[in-house]
Amino acid sequence: MISHKLLPYTLFSKCLKRVQIVQCRSIQVTVIGAASEIGKNVAMLLKLNSLITRLHLYDDDNTVHGIGLDLARMPGGPTVTSFTGDNFLPPAVRYSRLVLLVSRMPRKLGYTRDQMLAANALPVLKICRTLPEHNPDAFFAISSNPINSIISFAAALLNSSKPFNKYKLFGITNIDTARARALLGNALNVNPRHLHLPVIGGHSDNTIVPLFSNILPSHYSISQNQAETLTRLVRKCGNEVLNLKAGVDAATLAMAWSINEFTEHLLEALCGGYSIVNSFTANPHFGTKFFSGPNKVGPTGIIETCSSFVMSDYERSLLDQAVPIINREVAQGEDYIREIEASKHF
Repeated sequence: MISHKLLPYTLFSKCLKRVQIVQCRSIQVTVIGAASEIGKNVAMLLKLNSLITRLHLYDDDNTVHGIGLDLARMPGGPTVTSFTGDNFLPPAVRYSRLVLLVSRMPRKLGYTRDQMLAANALPVLKICRTLPEHNPDAFFAISSNPINSIISFAAALLNSSKPFNKYKLFGITNIDTARARALLGNALNVNPRHLHLPVIGGHSDNTIVPLFSNILPSHYSISQNQAETLTRLVRKCGNEVLNLKAGVDAATLAMAWSINEFTEHLLEALCGGYSIVNSFTANPHFGTKFFSGPNKVGPTGIIETCSSFVMSDYERSLLDQAVPIINREVAQGEDYIREIEASKHF
C-alpha cells in the first residue's frame, strides 16, 4: 500500500483526506461509567475532541445528568446527552462507533483481584448483554481492573450470545506506555511526548514488561541498570499514587489522560486511517489467549497484533515470568462466567 505520507500532494492523498472527513462527520462515542472520577474526567477531555459529533454519557448514578448538563453548557465540541437506568442503556450505546467502559470501582488499597473482579464484572455483564443486540459493530474498549481477567470475561460473555469480532474488543493499557514514556523522559531529560517504546505482557504488576531496549527515536538509549530501575517504577506507579492519596483514590487523572490518548488513536482508525494502540486483546503469538502490546488498528478493528520483539535478556526473563501469570488471570476471568451463571445476574 502506498503511504499517503509519502505523497502529500497527490490525488490519492486528497481523496483519502476527503474520505476521512466524510467518515468523521458522524462519530458518536459513549462513555459507560461517566459519573465515576475517571469517567467524568474522560468525558471532559472528549468534549474537546473535534472528531466527535455526539457524546453519550451513561451511569447508574443519577448525578450523570448533572455532569452531562455541565458539559453541554461548555461551548463547542460534541453535543452531550446523558442516560441512566437499565432501560436507557440501549439508546445510550446505539449508533456509537466507540463504546468506552470506565471502571466504577477503581483500584483500592487492600483489595484483592477477586474483589476487584467481583465489583467490576456486573457492569461488564450488563453492557455485554446489550451490545450484541443494539450495536454489534461498535468498538468496545474497557478500562476496568483487573484487565487481565475482565477482558477474557467480556470475550466469553460476548461469545455466548452472538458471534462477535474479537478484534473490536480492547483492554485499555495505554497508561502503562504513558507512564513508561514519562519516566523515560525524566531519565533522558527530554520531552516524553517525543518518545515511544512498547510495553507488553499484561496489566497487573508482575505482567507489565516495558521494552526499554526498543526506544524510539533509536538514538536514545539507557543502561541496563536504568532499565531495571525504570521497570520497577513503571510496575509500582499505581500503588505509589494510591499510597500518597491515603488509599481513598486511584490514579484517576493519569487514567483519564491515557484513556483520552487511546481514544484519539482509535478515532483516527474509525475515520478511515490506521493507528497503533496499546491494548490487551486477543493475541496467540506469545503463548496466551490475550496479550497487551502495540496493535495496528483500522476502520474494522485490529488488523495486526504485535507478534515479535527484539528483547534484552532481562526483558525476555520478565516476559517468561509474566506469561503463566497472564494465562492464570485470563482463565480466572473465563471461569468467573460459571459464578455468574450460578447467580441471579445471568
